Formats: sequence, C-alpha cells, structure tokens
Amino acid sequence: AAIRAGEGDVGGVRSGGSAASDSFQKREQANENYFIREREKEVLRNLREKLAAQRKHLDELDNHIKELSKE
Repeated sequence: AAIRAGEGDVGGVRSGGSAASDSFQKREQANENYFIREREKEVLRNLREKLAAQRKHLDELDNHIKELSKE
C-alpha cells in the first residue's frame, strides 16, 4: 500500500536537523540564482545581436539615402 501525504505534509525530517536543511536551502538558492543569471545572460546576448542587426540595417538605409541624394 502506498503512503499518501496529507495536506500540509512536506516530507520527512532531514538527518542532521536544521543545519542540513539550511545547507540544502542555500545550495538550492545558489542553483536558482545561477540559473537566473545564465538566463539573463542569454537574453542580453540575444538583445545585443538584435541591436547589431538593427544598426546594420540603419547603416544600409543611411547609405541608400546618401546615394539617392547624390543623384
């Protein structure tokens, strides 16, 4: 028979008491912070790539305008 958790049950007590739980929570928080930083780096990298593409496009348009104004 499977043991079912009741409402509010969060699992067993970790060996080592609150010190082990605190250590686990710190590690989990560090992992989450690392994931968030990596995700933000990826988003920033994508934005920089899009910005470079937009700048290139604007330069092309500017050159085109200069060529048309010469005529």
